[in-house]
Amino acid sequence: MTTQEPGPPGDALRLDGVTLEFAGSHRPAIRDVSLRVARRKLVAIIGPSGCGKSTILNLAAGLLAPTEGTVYFDDEPVTALNPAAAYVTQQANLLPWLSVRANIGLALKFRHVPKGERDDRINHWIKVVGLTGFENHYPRELSGGMQKRASIARALIYDPSIVLMDEPFGPLDAITRLRLQQDLLDLWQEQRGTLIFVTHDLNEAIYLADEVVVMSRGPGTVREVLQVPFSRPRDIGSLVESREFADLYNELWGLFKAELDHNEAA
Repeated sequence: MTTQEPGPPGDALRLDGVTLEFAGSHRPAIRDVSLRVARRKLVAIIGPSGCGKSTILNLAAGLLAPTEGTVYFDDEPVTALNPAAAYVTQQANLLPWLSVRANIGLALKFRHVPKGERDDRINHWIKVVGLTGFENHYPRELSGGMQKRASIARALIYDPSIVLMDEPFGPLDAITRLRLQQDLLDLWQEQRGTLIFVTHDLNEAIYLADEVVVMSRGPGTVREVLQVPFSRPRDIGSLVESREFADLYNELWGLFKAELDHNEAA
């Protein structure tokens, strides 16, 4: 087993002592969170419900502003909507009145990419995510897995600096979920941008990530960051058979269960 070669120096995202408390609330969503995400890394965030995992994504996207501390993207403070970030939510959120082709190409249209180049890139990504033959279908005519593939293509087509994913495979059946996890690994291997995703699935965190950030119960803070030592490219089927996978899963489960037990005791 070998480790991945290091990416370029510097952080894509950095949170320095960040606390966020919503107006009218007497309890922060997150408290004193410090976190560094290096460029070209896949980072998973896990933790109990309500620990602020999605809050961190929203701060990175510029959708929320911290009450205390600072969020940095590419070493610059995030003070407004972050146009370099693509956001993939749990629901596909495709526009129902647009075809698959139009949905996937939406970001390119907003960026005034010339039509010829736009069409070439749309065709490429339709093929990459396995939607050839469905490009003129509407979201209601697609399965949940196909909708999710279209939403991932829409996020990646303009080569964003950072991709944020909030439990993107949560509502899918187990077989579709496994296929899309492998698809995402393969796509990221081609793109090699920075990707941060929130999940409750410990297997998924190990399958995909270079690092797993374990959050404490709310108000959330970073309890521990574990390194995932598997080389890339990865094949999910072979990973689960290794002793290293079982050891890392057990370590993660111990941390995760400790936080769940704290919640129940509280």
